[in-house]
Amino acid sequence: MKLNQCAAFVAIADTGTFTNAARALGVSQSAISHAIAGLESELGVTLMVRDRSGVELTDAGRRALEPARGVVAQADRVRRAVRGADAEPEGTLRIGTSQSFAARLLPALMAELNMRYPRLRIELREGGDAQIAQWLRARGIDLGIVSLPKRGLVTAPLLQDEMFAVLPVHHPLAPRPELRIVELAGEPFLMPVGGVETMVRAAFRTAGLEPEVTHQVRDINALLAMVAAGLGTTVIPWLALPPALPEVRLVPLAPAVVRHLGIGTRPGAEESPVVGAFVHAARSLALRSDWRRLPVAG
Repeated sequence: MKLNQCAAFVAIADTGTFTNAARALGVSQSAISHAIAGLESELGVTLMVRDRSGVELTDAGRRALEPARGVVAQADRVRRAVRGADAEPEGTLRIGTSQSFAARLLPALMAELNMRYPRLRIELREGGDAQIAQWLRARGIDLGIVSLPKRGLVTAPLLQDEMFAVLPVHHPLAPRPELRIVELAGEPFLMPVGGVETMVRAAFRTAGLEPEVTHQVRDINALLAMVAAGLGTTVIPWLALPPALPEVRLVPLAPAVVRHLGIGTRPGAEESPVVGAFVHAARSLALRSDWRRLPVAG
């Protein structure tokens, strides 16, 4: 049994296809196919079944996955020991991020990572908060930006993000210095679909109310344009706002509604040098930047 065979097997299980595994390992797809064929021949079992939707592990494949993962992890520890603790992290890091995080934070973070770790390759996957958590548990990504807390994941706090009421500039409530969530209850409400919807609904329910949702909108830019056109009001986090805003008015909520963002990984993944590099760079940037946030503990 060879290391490249175990690495190919683990990469396929984590990424879902031979093509993605080849990309993650930086080899050809034929090399992946050859490695799996050799591994299955040596073990005398079929480890996976391929179809047009991807790859599904057999019972034997599921039993073999964690031991194979241990072989790959141990080999990585040997490499790190030989190269020394100060060796520059390299490899591919698969990151799950939401649209709201990507709007303001991701460009600065990508620039920071590129400057610190030029040999680190980043693959981004955009989704909602629950979807990112699911990808993490299914090993489809290495880490993700998630709302805290998250059961079953290892998390590191990153920052706190305040929610704002967003109104048309000529709305009667627009001049107010702050708004209570109850004051939006009777307004036509444009619900942001994705990671913050649960928090928005919870804020209304805490006040014993339900928003009068007229539209559900996934795209932040479309949502803001609809508010600017007078189609309703909404509530979204500061970090979801694009740098260039249409004609809308942002009003703080009282009491403040805050979401806690963190970096989520699977148990054991925090030992990876590339994951550790991302966590260190992200938290360092959050602490010294002018991102609008409340103070981050720890």
